[in-house]
Amino acid sequence: MRRRSAWATLAVGVAILAAAGAWHRHTMHATDRDAVLIAGGDAGGLPRADPGPEGFDARALHAAVEMARAQQAGALLITRHGHLVVESYGGSLDADTLIDGGEFSRTLLMLAVGVALAKDGPLAPAVPSGDPAQLTALIFKASGRRYPQFLSRNLWQPLNAAPAQCSGVGVRARPADWLRVAELLLHDGRFEGTQVVPRGWVQQLRPTAKGVEQPGSGIYSRPVSTSAEGYASDDTFFLRGPAGTRLWLVPRLDLSILLVSSSGASLTDETRLPNAVVRALRDRPASTGVELRDLVPNH
Repeated sequence: MRRRSAWATLAVGVAILAAAGAWHRHTMHATDRDAVLIAGGDAGGLPRADPGPEGFDARALHAAVEMARAQQAGALLITRHGHLVVESYGGSLDADTLIDGGEFSRTLLMLAVGVALAKDGPLAPAVPSGDPAQLTALIFKASGRRYPQFLSRNLWQPLNAAPAQCSGVGVRARPADWLRVAELLLHDGRFEGTQVVPRGWVQQLRPTAKGVEQPGSGIYSRPVSTSAEGYASDDTFFLRGPAGTRLWLVPRLDLSILLVSSSGASLTDETRLPNAVVRALRDRPASTGVELRDLVPNH
């Protein structure tokens, strides 16, 4: 019961985090004299695969990529089953550009909190209100390490990500390395078979209401009510980055889609691009209309 209570308190903390001023900085290029290096692994590339063997119709997937280019996307990256099947850049962005995480940084902090709480044994302590300073203090108390060092040792290096930058709790990282974080979210804290984040922690951070926009209620969001249509796969969630940057996650299809905005323009339709990618899959199961709790254990 104490563990459930701690998780419930953490959910409240996530809601408070959404309003925290720490997430207002949206610069995409990394030169910040206050930034701290997050040491990574050897930064080997994500495993790559041709779209066909991963279930995509090549022509339909190409149309989705062209759709992103028409929206002046700075980058579009797509993974299926942990394999990078699309990596497209435009404008001044390339594979080594450090992208401001925006809401992605909040996700990293919450994943790190889960790792830190696990260090206190089977019964988690009470979680503070959710202010970033309090959460990083919790991490320091549990581990004796400041947040950037804890993040490096317990998340960034196990993900084999390239060095990144941390300013406060905001993180700038390469596009492909944000997809490494996506793998944790898709696979209950696992990356390439290794349990990096405790089992069950990712599910605890997901919103509970299906089809309802709940900013800050978890590490995921549902589509906004102004979207032209619902998601083609009804278990889809997304994370917001700066401006029109989005990370869509489709657990049932083991699919992640990262769209990086280079123009600073907002995204007016949350579903059009991810739906085009999902519909490009030849092996996409028919929508069943089942509840999310039937798709995600313990939800």
